[in-house]
Amino acid sequence: MYSSGEDEGSEDETSSVYPETMLDKIKRNAPGTTTLSWGFFLRNMNMSDDGWEELGRDVSNNTHFKNVYLNEGALNDRKMLFFFRGLTRSNTIEDVHLYENRLSTVGVRSMVPFLQNANNLHELLLCDNNIKSEGFNAVFRALRDSPMRR
Repeated sequence: MYSSGEDEGSEDETSSVYPETMLDKIKRNAPGTTTLSWGFFLRNMNMSDDGWEELGRDVSNNTHFKNVYLNEGALNDRKMLFFFRGLTRSNTIEDVHLYENRLSTVGVRSMVPFLQNANNLHELLLCDNNIKSEGFNAVFRALRDSPMRR
């Protein structure tokens, strides 16, 4: 799983914070915590499957959260499965950027329940992955009635 013993700071929650501290702030529903943006750090944290699912649940339960930016190898198909299993019920996420993760159709399928329930989703970036037409079809079907603007 993940945890942190650092105190909450007064500066912007997304800058100059160790990944473990940010994960703890997400879990505690800290008001200034609106973005998860640590592709490099999360890629190297070696979280368990349960840790990824817990992170998804914590993001889902955080009432301030708006942006998920997990790029440049932070995710793979397996991590996607567990992360989006936890994230499925999130209703505050506006932007999801998952580019350059080498995701396949399997990874994209794991996010379909989230996409179908993402009432506030405005932007989804999946470029530079290995999704192929079957994966894009799954995304398009899931977003058919979505309020996405871009």
